[in-house]
Amino acid sequence: MLTPFRAAVAAAVFALAGLLAVAPRPLSSPIRKVANYRADSREPIYNYPLDGAAVRRAGKIVSASGATTYYIQTRPIPQLGHDLIGATLLFFLPARPVPSIREADWVFDYQGGSPPPPFRVVRTYDLGDGIRLLRVR
Repeated sequence: MLTPFRAAVAAAVFALAGLLAVAPRPLSSPIRKVANYRADSREPIYNYPLDGAAVRRAGKIVSASGATTYYIQTRPIPQLGHDLIGATLLFFLPARPVPSIREADWVFDYQGGSPPPPFRVVRTYDLGDGIRLLRVR
């Protein structure tokens, strides 16, 4: 049960937090960060600066192909690869990722270069800034 003393302490803490949230900087910075005062955009929060619009455009093309396969090709930057995996799992459905480029129907080339020689590129979608979506056979 909430005693009057505990209720008064809780009210004081909430009032202080509210005052800090509307106070000018630098007083409000820590409380805004904790409270997530600024609303997020419609983009997921990436830890690497991805081109979210290019990922979404590629996702529309790949997902329109139905239950197909794709491979992600990019530079050897762990966080970039991690964020690309998460973004494609979100936007490329119902397509599924494959661990080998030889199993893929699509190659999502995020500034990584071109696919190895044994593949025939059927169609290329240039998504900007070295980002391409390749339909391969």
